[in-house]
Amino acid sequence: MKKWGYLLIGLLLFVLTACNSTAEPQSGATSKSSDLTLEEVYNKAIERQNELKSVSGSIAMDQTIGFGTGEESIEMTTKSDLKLDMVTDPVSMYMDGTMTMGEPTAEGDASMDMEMYMSKEGMYMFDSQTNQWVKLPSEEFDAIMGQTANQVNTSEQLEQMKSFINDFTFEQSEDQYILTLEAASDKFTKYMLEQMKINQTLGLSEEDTQMLENTKVENLNYKIEIDKETFDMTTMDMNVTFTMDIEGESMTIKTDMVSKFDNFNGVKEITIPQEVIDKAVDVQY
Repeated sequence: MKKWGYLLIGLLLFVLTACNSTAEPQSGATSKSSDLTLEEVYNKAIERQNELKSVSGSIAMDQTIGFGTGEESIEMTTKSDLKLDMVTDPVSMYMDGTMTMGEPTAEGDASMDMEMYMSKEGMYMFDSQTNQWVKLPSEEFDAIMGQTANQVNTSEQLEQMKSFINDFTFEQSEDQYILTLEAASDKFTKYMLEQMKINQTLGLSEEDTQMLENTKVENLNYKIEIDKETFDMTTMDMNVTFTMDIEGESMTIKTDMVSKFDNFNGVKEITIPQEVIDKAVDVQY
């Protein structure tokens, strides 16, 4: 199911899209109101994004995967709390946190620590079960590295999102511009799946492609907050539900994720410790 990690990364591209409407003040807001349109906010945010060299952030994610229906249904839950630092040039990342998984057949939830380094030298993850560092295969690393690098320049993807202009609402609070997207349509599902297929770096197998053919975006609620003064994206709140058919069985994936960003241009460099590189074991999936 690692391909769905890529799909969720793709959702992060839906930050802004052009629309000539002015942000409406939120109910109860008493602060100064801005007359900037969504298109103007879009342009300023993209300009700011192009200036960003690094960022820090936190991600809180709850995911539920359900198999089957009725009495034979099975549900698995995952809760992740992560902190990350990212540098855009050269693309590098450090992330650590915890992941808690709950399974119906287990006596209790299983919690594991997560730690990861990614740079041009490779992608290294700490396996808390074996208490050792592992290095991802080059093909997996190339796919993730290429996908991550694509996030630095989102112009093409944002251009493609113009067909969803009418799905956005545009509001403002005292300090933030607030963009909200609610989408659950065949058009949106088709777009999402096409983006997955187009990205050949993922190396989709025939089985993966068939799974995508039988996938539908049932629900998507997506909220972004942009600082009025700096035009930095400070918060991203996403709720998305997918359904798919796998060999005649129904599966539902529901993800609730809140990401917060700060320390803009504050991370100067991310270096993988030599000890991690020396002790890492190559793994194959």
